[in-house]
Amino acid sequence: MFSGSISSFCASSPVALSYLDLSSNLLEGPLSDCWGKFKYLQVLDLAKNNLSGEIPKSFGTLPDIETMHLNNNKFFGTLPEWIGNSLHRLIVLRLRANKFQGNIPTSLCNILSLQVLDLSNNNITGEIPQCLGHINALSKIKFPRKDFFYVSVVPYSIEDTDKTNMFMDKAILVWKGENREYGKILGLTTIIDLSYNHLTGEIPQSITTLVALASLNLSGNNLTGFIPNNIGHIEMLESLDLSKNHLYGSMPSSFSKLNFLSYMNLSCNNLSGKIPISTQLQSFNASTYVGNNGLCGLPLTNRCPGDAISPSGSTFKHDTNVGEDQLITFGFYISVVFGFIVGFWGVCGTLLIKSSWRYAYFQFFNNINDWIYVTLVVFIARMKRRFQIQD
Repeated sequence: MFSGSISSFCASSPVALSYLDLSSNLLEGPLSDCWGKFKYLQVLDLAKNNLSGEIPKSFGTLPDIETMHLNNNKFFGTLPEWIGNSLHRLIVLRLRANKFQGNIPTSLCNILSLQVLDLSNNNITGEIPQCLGHINALSKIKFPRKDFFYVSVVPYSIEDTDKTNMFMDKAILVWKGENREYGKILGLTTIIDLSYNHLTGEIPQSITTLVALASLNLSGNNLTGFIPNNIGHIEMLESLDLSKNHLYGSMPSSFSKLNFLSYMNLSCNNLSGKIPISTQLQSFNASTYVGNNGLCGLPLTNRCPGDAISPSGSTFKHDTNVGEDQLITFGFYISVVFGFIVGFWGVCGTLLIKSSWRYAYFQFFNNINDWIYVTLVVFIARMKRRFQIQD
């Protein structure tokens, strides 16, 4: 419950401060521009306070900073270009729930180690930078990850021996539509969350090159255009939220390649056409697609053009996707029944009508039975002689 300004923090000795967590307090006011002396700072967490003003330029002089949590404050102004030009070791950047405005700086694409980018719930405008596809940590599955356990050695006193302290960085992120806290596995998480801003334009095709991305949230913006055709190339994607935009056109067939997708929300857009067929897409609730009046096909109840009703009341289609599969399945059952009838009566009917064939049929099986019996008796006798077994 600390309150007031932290401007006096600048008067403290820089020592070898490696992590600073002042989150979840009542701190307020702007930050002093004095952070350049904390050269060893790796973790900075000022989240969930009432801090305001612009981000100090001296943040750009923190060469070792890896995670920066400024979310849930009242910071304002544009996102500075120096973030991407200076903080080359940054892995986690959380600026969620502030009052930032202006465009997303393209310099962010220079942070090749960036795994978590959370700019959600701000007033950011403009288009999503095409260059996001250049971030190695999101575009390379085998990119080296690290855990966020930090160890420091501090003395009790002059007489005492050193004491080892361990600090674990953590973050609350939106994952599959819910807020979840990440600690031990934060270093393995790959997330882009730009939701609830005022972004415009189309979803850049370069997004589809982020094959290591696990969660993409672009909901609550003013995005238009088509969903990128190669969306299925983001092979590690587990969570996708494109809801509450102005996207139109059909769902690309490559959606069926997203084998790890377990959460999706495309609601409240202008999508149309048939929902592609895959294990994942048909397993989602119909609410995933609600608000797209032009969409049709399972799991929605509205049928696509060309659908027909089978005698059992189920829907099948005469197209080349799921309808064809259902039609083949229906015909398969008919063929099985017809084949059984022909085969059964082709054999048994003949035996009932013609007595000579019936006699030969049963005589054949009698001969087989006799042959098996004689073969077994001879085999047993040989075994007894070989092992000198007496009755």
